[in-house]
Amino acid sequence: MADSLDDIEAELGETTEDEDDERAHDRLEAAREELEELRERGEVDEERAEAIDAEIDQRLRTIDERDSYDVDSMGAARSPDDENA
Repeated sequence: MADSLDDIEAELGETTEDEDDERAHDRLEAAREELEELRERGEVDEERAEAIDAEIDQRLRTIDERDSYDVDSMGAARSPDDENA
């Protein structure tokens, strides 16, 4: 469990190096939960916490978009005669 916003930011920094999308997604969700726990304890600068939360959201969207693109590409490769290919 993270004891501070610095710990959560360090975790975010490590997820950028993580090649596996599923693992990165899990780590980002865990960071979000830790952030919420810190907020509930009232131990955070709310403005900084909001910025970290926004960063987590952006990274999760990036992973989801990349996954969506990969699925679309695979479909096109299976049906090269399709107009989406």
